[in-house]
Amino acid sequence: MNHRERIVSALRRQETDRFPMGIHLAAAKYEEFVAKTGETEPSDYFDLDYRHVSLTPPQALPDLSRYFVGRVPDWPETGTPDFTLEPFRGSEAYFVMGSHNTAMNEWGEYRIYGDSRDYHRKVYPLSHRDCFTADVEAYPFPDLFSEYRYQGVRDEIQDLHKRNLAAVLSWEMTIFEKAWRIRGLEELMTDLMVNPALVESLFDQIARRTGYLATRYAQAGVDIIQLGDDIGSQQGMLISPQHWRTYLKPRMAKIITDVKLANPELFVFYHSDGSIEPIIPDLIDIGVDILNPLQPECMDIAKLKRTYGGHLSFWGGIGVQTTMPFGTPGEVRAAVRQLVKDAGKGGGLLIAPAHLLEYDVPWRNVEAFVEAVVDYGQN
Repeated sequence: MNHRERIVSALRRQETDRFPMGIHLAAAKYEEFVAKTGETEPSDYFDLDYRHVSLTPPQALPDLSRYFVGRVPDWPETGTPDFTLEPFRGSEAYFVMGSHNTAMNEWGEYRIYGDSRDYHRKVYPLSHRDCFTADVEAYPFPDLFSEYRYQGVRDEIQDLHKRNLAAVLSWEMTIFEKAWRIRGLEELMTDLMVNPALVESLFDQIARRTGYLATRYAQAGVDIIQLGDDIGSQQGMLISPQHWRTYLKPRMAKIITDVKLANPELFVFYHSDGSIEPIIPDLIDIGVDILNPLQPECMDIAKLKRTYGGHLSFWGGIGVQTTMPFGTPGEVRAAVRQLVKDAGKGGGLLIAPAHLLEYDVPWRNVEAFVEAVVDYGQN
């Protein structure tokens, strides 16, 4: 089997020669990867079956001065800060660096980083208390409707297909996360209870843009579209299932319907950290094909496979809060073997850490993970 055949067959819940694998490195771990291997592209080094397609950057960032003057370290009283339009690693939402270890993307998510760039605090442009639907309507959302944003996309996807690789669009902060990164999490959670009109307006503005982008990539022939929002904690959902069904399900359903009309062969991947089992039947109902990341600290993976394995494939499953940073190489290998036992029968599994590998993951555990997938990942 070639790479693309393997991952497509696995996600169709068919038997394959081996399970496909995923791995994603945070900034500090990427630097260690370069130092350890002398390579610069983890996907090539680890011989993954897929590659992420790039997003065409904006020609300029929107003018967000009215939201940040006096609130952040590098915004001048007049004009805009000196952001370089050269992105740094690690984000699906095009971020550019400022001059004081800061970064911003075209949605207005502003970050202030520590020295490692692995952790940051955010400054939210619409976090003021008296925020109304008129403020949302006046907000300078990114221009994702211009044709130049999609130039070269089809060629990039076709090039990956010629190399027998699957093409993946990463757009995992689809609605809810983009909304709170503009409004602020506490403010948005309050809005859900006391200002639903504001929530509807903000979600509509975001969903219209993200849905258009996803559909354009579907039309260009992408194999997998990674959608989702972090809506779970390890104790349960961050918002009630009913709120999710009221505000997010219909908008996500429209996006999924549109991308599958544009390309019936593609797979829709839904990401949320934490425990979100109450809405898994809803995800199946709206057309989700792949559930990610199967966080083992709070999800019973064997139960998920028994209950939903006839409808969903699974991507992830190895703990990044437990096994990868704190386990021994032997324990990493055992976790991979157990995941294969719990979720591998009949296909429908891509083995991966449940999130980014951060700086605290020993390199020997990264090696043990890859070796274990090779050793135990034979169907």
